[in-house]
Amino acid sequence: MTFLGTSQFGDISIFGIPYDSTTCFRPGARFGPDGVRFFSENLETYSPVLNRDLEDVNFRDFGNVDVPADPEGMVGAVESFMENVEIPIMIGGEHSVTYPVVKSLSNRYGKLTVVQFDAHADLREEYSGTRYSHACVMRRVLELGCDIIQVGIRSGTREEFELMKKSPQIKYLSVPEKLPEVLETVKTPVYITIDIDFFDPAYAPGTGTPEPCGFSPVEFFETIYKLPPVELVGFDVVEISPPYDPSGITQMLGAKIVRELILKFWG
Repeated sequence: MTFLGTSQFGDISIFGIPYDSTTCFRPGARFGPDGVRFFSENLETYSPVLNRDLEDVNFRDFGNVDVPADPEGMVGAVESFMENVEIPIMIGGEHSVTYPVVKSLSNRYGKLTVVQFDAHADLREEYSGTRYSHACVMRRVLELGCDIIQVGIRSGTREEFELMKKSPQIKYLSVPEKLPEVLETVKTPVYITIDIDFFDPAYAPGTGTPEPCGFSPVEFFETIYKLPPVELVGFDVVEISPPYDPSGITQMLGAKIVRELILKFWG
């Protein structure tokens, strides 16, 4: 199964990382990549808002990365896979899988700005015995020297929120509509990571750690369409958990995010 049922050639590479070994509440995100691919078959290739079509974009679907269950092994496997990827479009999997992708891009490009759409800060130093938990992913990204723009965070420890306030590398946006203006000033390459629990559970119930008082797909897409022409070097959609998405609306949302972001920046 491939995204939108097609496998082509090009520098844009879609791949899944079916991994959820450090999930701290409800597992199931390992089924996310194939779930998003399945629901992509319900999408048209054409975006009427952008007036662009995926049929005009050269991209390929590499399938899923074979990763071991241990966090350190997962990081190593993804880093090895990334050696053959030019522009990564990654479908998770829990949020910990973002780290090795960003690490590989950071090694390639130098300083990055990572835009994080998320309900949770993910800035813990360690969780459940590992520094590579999905609750620690942005702390590891911070250690790479990346700047982080956090959008919509509404859950975390006291220590995480204190770090968000004091770190010169972190800029926190309470609402997504502020992002286009902020990105106008960014000069580094940009990577976007979208944890599906950024959205309110009413719109995206299929996730392991749902958090009330989130945002709507309309708010998200209106923001994306207004983004300036930054140098986007990749993006991901993570934490989609099909076992908690019986109607498929979360997986469908994930598929549309992938289509619209590809067309916005490479269409």
